[in-house]
Amino acid sequence: MDTEKLPWQPLRENVFHKHLARDESKKFQVDLIKLEPNVKFKEHSHPDVEWIYVLKGKMSDERGTYSKNDFIVNEKGSKHSVTSGKEGCEILCCWCGELK
Repeated sequence: MDTEKLPWQPLRENVFHKHLARDESKKFQVDLIKLEPNVKFKEHSHPDVEWIYVLKGKMSDERGTYSKNDFIVNEKGSKHSVTSGKEGCEILCCWCGELK
């Protein structure tokens, strides 16, 4: 799959994604996500684990600020709100379950 050829799809205002993989039976998904500069993604909870790899830019949450090549694990039951940096960010995000 050439991810460069996949179009960005709107997810929320100033937030876009590219679906890479889904397993509905396990509620598992893998997406590329792009946040425009200075976007605040409201607090949400994770009923299961989430893994994030920062590809470009910076993002932060209540635990810190993350830059290119940082890997973040949000454990089952965790909550956080995400803010992109002044240059925005692109992440590879894998998670199980539905966000609340």
